Amino acid sequence: MNRRSILAGAGVVLTGILAGCSFDDGAPSQCHLTHEVVESSADYGEVVETYRYEDLSDRARRAVEETLANGSYATANRSLKPGEFRYWDTVTVYNVTSQNGNGNGDGNETHTILTYAGEGCERD
Repeated sequence: MNRRSILAGAGVVLTGILAGCSFDDGAPSQCHLTHEVVESSADYGEVVETYRYEDLSDRARRAVEETLANGSYATANRSLKPGEFRYWDTVTVYNVTSQNGNGNGDGNETHTILTYAGEGCERD
């Protein structure tokens, strides 16, 4: 092999590496903002914040409603991120309290909601 072939091969490899790096930088993130409802915070840590449902923003209410209806809720649409909740790679625990509408006189109902973020969220 002559010197020209070696330099040409090295140039192709270097160009491929640089193209790969810049492609990864521009690739859309697969970040998912995840919510789960659980029976108790006992296995997940201390409750960070307690909110009244009525005081939540529209985005947070939607996340809570979806979570309660389905047991969990995840979205990759970061524009739906409620300001009340944190999304890290570890679980954050919240209580959300609302008026119990069943008429049995016990007043409020509290739900424990977990939030966390999936892979790709570290860029934010």
